[in-house]
Amino acid sequence: MKNRIICMIPARIGSQRFKQKNLALIDGKPVLAWGIESAINSKIFDQIIINGDNILFKKIAEKYKLQYYNRNSSLSSSNAKSDDVIYDFINKFDCDYIVWFNAIAPLQTKKDIKDFTVSLLQENFNSLFSVQSNHIQALFEESPINFSTKDKFSKTQDLKPIKCFVPSMMGWESKIFIQNYLKNKYSFFSGSVGYYEIKSKLTSLVIKNEDDFKLIRSVIEGFESYNNKVEYYAE
Repeated sequence: MKNRIICMIPARIGSQRFKQKNLALIDGKPVLAWGIESAINSKIFDQIIINGDNILFKKIAEKYKLQYYNRNSSLSSSNAKSDDVIYDFINKFDCDYIVWFNAIAPLQTKKDIKDFTVSLLQENFNSLFSVQSNHIQALFEESPINFSTKDKFSKTQDLKPIKCFVPSMMGWESKIFIQNYLKNKYSFFSGSVGYYEIKSKLTSLVIKNEDDFKLIRSVIEGFESYNNKVEYYAE
């Protein structure tokens, strides 16, 4: 029997670092719409559902004929934990696997989306996270991680790469997630955990603040647009 996989696209109106970032316009379309189109064009998901907390998100979902789920306000605050958001969603929508797909990474490539999902389904991972390797000197709390200060300065190509999380896609096997959540009250890293190495730098471009947004907008609209005023979707 074919596994059923749902793509959940979360959208929160009250993000702290960049207000209403899912509604900010790039080339006339809100960020949320860019993410939705990327997910649709991948043609890998059985269903795509917008998990939001505002009527504007519902209107955008309806334009694409997608189901909209208005989550409880307690799961939309800045203190809400991702584990609780996922558990709530899985209990509302039956699926074998869930992919948390962030629209705030609006330039995710079709190849990365498909390859990530195939890895989750076929490589026996219960939890899968997208990462990016960086061949660069790195510190943690002022201490070197992958280089030495007691030797000649290393060439970047000779370094062991550091791997950083890319919050564009995350995925879980629903059954294992629920089992661990009920047992431990958390379940983000549940069962067999894997890491998917993204293929494209575009997939790694994530909007966390206004500068991130301006950078991504300038990739699409041209460098001259970087300092343009931020405009928002409204109806």
